[in-house]
Amino acid sequence: MKPPFRTIPRYPPLRWPPSQRIRTFADIRQHPGNDKERVVVLGSGWGGYTLSRKLSPRHFAPVVISPRSYFVFTPLLTDTAGGDLDFSHIVEPVRDPRFKLDFIQAAARAIDIDRKTVLCEPTIVRSGVTETHTEEDQQKNGKDVNKWEHSEMFHVPYDKLIISVGAISRTFKTPGVKDNAIFFRDIGDSRRVRRRVRECFELAVLPTTSDEMRRHLLHFAIVGAGPTGTELAAALRDFIYTDLITLYPTLVGLPRISLYDVAPKVLSMFDESLSRYAKETMKKEGIDVRTSHHIEDLRWGVPGAEPPYEMDPRSCLTLTTKEEGQVGVGMCVWATGNAMNELVRDSLRDVEVFPANSAVMQDGSKPPQDASKRSWSYKKASQTGALLVDGHLRVQLQDGSGTTAVLKDVFALGDNAMPENGAPPATAQATAQEAKWLAARLNHGDLQKSPPFSFKNMGTLAYIGDARALMQLPDEGDGKFLPQKVTGRMAWLVWNSAYLTMTISWRNKLRVAFRWMLNRIFGRDISRY
Repeated sequence: MKPPFRTIPRYPPLRWPPSQRIRTFADIRQHPGNDKERVVVLGSGWGGYTLSRKLSPRHFAPVVISPRSYFVFTPLLTDTAGGDLDFSHIVEPVRDPRFKLDFIQAAARAIDIDRKTVLCEPTIVRSGVTETHTEEDQQKNGKDVNKWEHSEMFHVPYDKLIISVGAISRTFKTPGVKDNAIFFRDIGDSRRVRRRVRECFELAVLPTTSDEMRRHLLHFAIVGAGPTGTELAAALRDFIYTDLITLYPTLVGLPRISLYDVAPKVLSMFDESLSRYAKETMKKEGIDVRTSHHIEDLRWGVPGAEPPYEMDPRSCLTLTTKEEGQVGVGMCVWATGNAMNELVRDSLRDVEVFPANSAVMQDGSKPPQDASKRSWSYKKASQTGALLVDGHLRVQLQDGSGTTAVLKDVFALGDNAMPENGAPPATAQATAQEAKWLAARLNHGDLQKSPPFSFKNMGTLAYIGDARALMQLPDEGDGKFLPQKVTGRMAWLVWNSAYLTMTISWRNKLRVAFRWMLNRIFGRDISRY
């Protein structure tokens, strides 16, 4: 008997909401076929991400070019290493249907300011794209790199260019640091820290591990007592002493955390009394704060071992300091020093062709007739190598006699730039303010008439462990109504509230708040992956 005939249901055609209609593909190597100016933004950090979302879509066609396809909310990066948050909780994708912008996952290799183009190399299929690179890595010029990591380069034209590529880790050329330390700037770095801590605990409980090796493996060193290093030490302290040690009762009393810095105090950007409070509190919590220490070497193997020193994650490392010699550690996190990346350091040096059509002199006058015959170079800070920009964040050029020219359509902000009228601190707060200010000026078209950028200090926060923090407000304006210095639990509540408010999307705001609540009830996530 034949089965009864079944009719196939007919569904209505799929209709996209107006805000999510598919756009036709356009060749990014060509100028947009409309009256909008193309603004090419190099970088997806605090500067590039913020500015690209603040630009008016009616006047500009933004294009973000970055080696990574996401933005990291760096103030909470230490929380991911300590198990308080998942890695996805502090990441925002650059591609977003709510914003009209194009994105290219590539690294900018060179800039032609005369033809107004950016030379790019794709970084889509690349090892270590989410992990920090150092100045030594970029000085290899492609050596020891997989062949498949190199891609065909292409040019992207621009009407306005924003350079916000940030900085890379500076090792001060300390032997062994580049190859053996874990840097701490990106999600990949945080994942390595979290995984290594668990590895050291698992190695320590093996029956074949000696007592001496256990002490070495459970000694975690952090170099750099600035905000990043201090908060990371505090986060690991909470993670280890509150959660991990309950899983490894035989290791009670063995884990140690040491915080090293060449400076005589921790958190030097804070007031002397707050810095002293942070140091004393962290010592009471079990963190060994070792200021005025000079790192000389980092290698694999136990202290006193003879060369050769080969990498062996099953063993420990040896950290050598000038003050106390060789010390065995299970992990060394390097969280100090900024250096300019390859684009700013090497590519943006000498100017081959002077851009007469897009440059003016420092006083606003037209370039002299012999400007193209002079030798010009990018104006940079002598100590850091950052681009010296004017009060309107515009990149500057200088000739051999010291004459300065300003590029009307090339801007720089963040860690790779330094305003001549007063450099703000190298913080996410300062970079975000620069991005918002520049976007507002471009949207209103009043860059020339507006006063120079001025950083407004909203205060400084730092977590120091065990639900305690520091808060310092600027000594201006509202000082008579608000306390300028807050410590302890109250500062920790402000720390939580401030970063929860600053978290970009509502999705992550809710995820972070919910995760913090779960941690208070069930404890932190101790997964190793």
